[in-house]
Formats: sequence, C-alpha cells, structure tokens
Amino acid sequence: MNLFKLKYRLTKIQLILFYLFSNAAFANGETPVSDGLRYIVNAMYGATGIAFATISVMIVGLLCLGHFLKWTILGYTIIGISIIFGAGSIVSGIVSMIRPF
Repeated sequence: MNLFKLKYRLTKIQLILFYLFSNAAFANGETPVSDGLRYIVNAMYGATGIAFATISVMIVGLLCLGHFLKWTILGYTIIGISIIFGAGSIVSGIVSMIRPF
C-alpha cells in the first residue's frame, strides 16, 4: 500500500512540475545546438537538399527501369522526399493544434 501512495505522490509531483515548466519546452533561445540544427535545415531546404532529392529519384528510377527494384520503391522515395520537404508545414500544423495562440 505504501508503494502505491509513493507512486501516486510522484505522479502528482511530476504533473505539477510539468505544468510549471511547460513553457520551457517552447523556448526560443539561441544556442550552439539550435545554430547547428538551423544549418542542417537550411542545407536540406536549399540547393543541397534539392540536388540530393533529384539524384535519389534518378538513381531509384534507373534501378526500377533495369528491374533491380520494384516500382513501389520509387513511389516510396517520392513520398519520403515529399515528407522531408513538407516537414515544416507538418510540424507547424501539429504545433498549432497544441498551442492555438
């Protein structure tokens, strides 16, 4: 019985801490990590990402023409590229559902 009370007390404390510090999860601070991630995102959305996407579709398409891969793999490749380039819109939609302001 004491174990249940301890577990309930910890859960209550965790919920209180989550409520108090939930704004820290949406912080917009400038850190070296955020600079590195911004560099990767800019590279993927820039000329580098477009070149990788073009080359991957060309290679997979040629392998499908040579009957080394199934044509569904080309579809998966195009869907994956669409998800990668549409990731910003997907994340913005999810965040707007969580934070409506």
